[in-house]
Amino acid sequence: MNMVMSSEHPRPSLNPGRSEFLQIRRGGGLYIDKTHHFRSLLAPESEDAPTLRNPYVFLARPRRFGKSLLVTTLEAFFQGEVPLAPRYLNGHSPPQILSKVELFRATAAADTAESQGFHPVVRLNMANTPADAPEELKANLLEMLGNQYTQWNRRGVDVGLEPVNESGLVRFPTDPAVSPAQRLEELVIQLKARYGTNPVVLVDEYDAPLVHLLGKKADPEPILDTLRNFYVKLKSLENQLHFVFVTGITRFARVSLFSALNNLWDISWEPAYATLCGFTEQEVRTALRPHLATGAAHLNVSLEELMGKVRRHYNGYCFGFPEDSESVYNPYTLACCLRDMQNRSDVRRWTVTGWPNHWAVSGNPMFLIRLMKEGQYPLPADPPPWNNLMTTTYSLDRVDFVSLMCQTGYYTLRQDTDGDLYLDYPNDEVRRTYSHELLETYRRPPDLRTLQAMYRTLANNDYQGYQGFCNLLHTFLAGIPSEKLRRETDCHLVLHVLCQLMQVEFQSEVHQGGGRSDMEVRFPGHVCVMEFKYGESPQVALDQIRSHDYGRRHFGGERRVVALGLNFVPGTGEEPPRVQFVFEDRYRPD
Repeated sequence: MNMVMSSEHPRPSLNPGRSEFLQIRRGGGLYIDKTHHFRSLLAPESEDAPTLRNPYVFLARPRRFGKSLLVTTLEAFFQGEVPLAPRYLNGHSPPQILSKVELFRATAAADTAESQGFHPVVRLNMANTPADAPEELKANLLEMLGNQYTQWNRRGVDVGLEPVNESGLVRFPTDPAVSPAQRLEELVIQLKARYGTNPVVLVDEYDAPLVHLLGKKADPEPILDTLRNFYVKLKSLENQLHFVFVTGITRFARVSLFSALNNLWDISWEPAYATLCGFTEQEVRTALRPHLATGAAHLNVSLEELMGKVRRHYNGYCFGFPEDSESVYNPYTLACCLRDMQNRSDVRRWTVTGWPNHWAVSGNPMFLIRLMKEGQYPLPADPPPWNNLMTTTYSLDRVDFVSLMCQTGYYTLRQDTDGDLYLDYPNDEVRRTYSHELLETYRRPPDLRTLQAMYRTLANNDYQGYQGFCNLLHTFLAGIPSEKLRRETDCHLVLHVLCQLMQVEFQSEVHQGGGRSDMEVRFPGHVCVMEFKYGESPQVALDQIRSHDYGRRHFGGERRVVALGLNFVPGTGEEPPRVQFVFEDRYRPD
């Protein structure tokens, strides 16, 4: 691992919002080197062959995980800095152009960046192309391509169209209309003719138009057809392209969208590339040590104590089999936290507000909250087998919710001491963000004191404790409009999220021999097996626990097993929802 910085900046800026490799290198900002992965990612077919072993590569990672920085790093690796044509300098002296040797100095790619040669890059950022109709999408794709035409025209390449003004701006004529796919092909051909070498195409956030449609009732097929027609051009240009790299959040790459582009090598779950994006523990300890030391001083804790807090809040993402893959930090949220940590007054506020959750503004895809709120997908239970998780595919009208939650960064895979896989939130930041966002669709989340009181009463494990818990729950539900609690699923979701915020050990939808209980909450001395009903009675819920023998798997253990039946009484226009309960001991250890 290398941390690369300018010698003039021994403590470089963290630049959490910047993703342009050239700007970071020119400005002396922090760059944690990931180019050691290029040796295998861009391995040649053979020692003497100019072609790559894997010329088409796909990578899925959550938002704000460094995908765009990786794309701009690859862009610099292939073409370096390309100067502007003299006529677009307006009489000014040309800026200093850094060679590849200078750009990649002190990185793992320093010895190969120059020797691998020059390949012009077409960088397609799909983030600004989402649309609700195919014609709007085509217009957005053409605008994105027009920016690439303009950029290469300003670099002195004949792109086949005259600029519309002295700034070099290129606009496509509307008559005759030419498809985005054809415009892409023409640019590739022009670049190859100008430089005598095959270009590279880098596609960032390829799935942005698809994610835009998730959870909406619009017919996705017209949008899919437009994207298919665009992406299939990358396959037909195979002999004209040196390398194609596609990034996104989700893995739609295995469904019909990329049916024609079937030569993509998906490295999303390859253990060798688990740390291609994100910061490892060692990288954080080494590269960010000066920032951590300041934070430790401001928090009045030791460096090791601070690292423990940072790890729990921001580390934990695993992008491979847990046994073989090192977990990583989200680079954006960690950098934002460390930036805030340099200010003593910001740190003091954390004692009241808690650690900052930058995921809420940067990495939180709201379509997931919308899907859960509408009850389209069940609460998560057991993870699918590892092989299924790696190859699971889904379409816009039939989403595999567990895989989607993993790919968007809400869930990650863990492995217990018995070797079994299970799903978990990567860290406290994601757990709290998701829970708060979900509860905000109903009402404001409870404050810390309410959560602590709920935890204490539920942990008491007697009539007074459960009565106190139900009273607190009743008060909380009173703030939720009655129309938002219309079914058992809504109430279950609220309880699920409250348990997450209480950080109690629990599991929803627990599969057992006699069926599936709604929830188990586990304390050191007892396990509370819960069943929920809506508009019935708590006794019906308790009878179901008895008849299906829920909780039997805990019999014979050292913890007391308690059955708790809850019934949610629907609210009316004047009365808020109410909670009724009944409980009994199912087993008490000697």
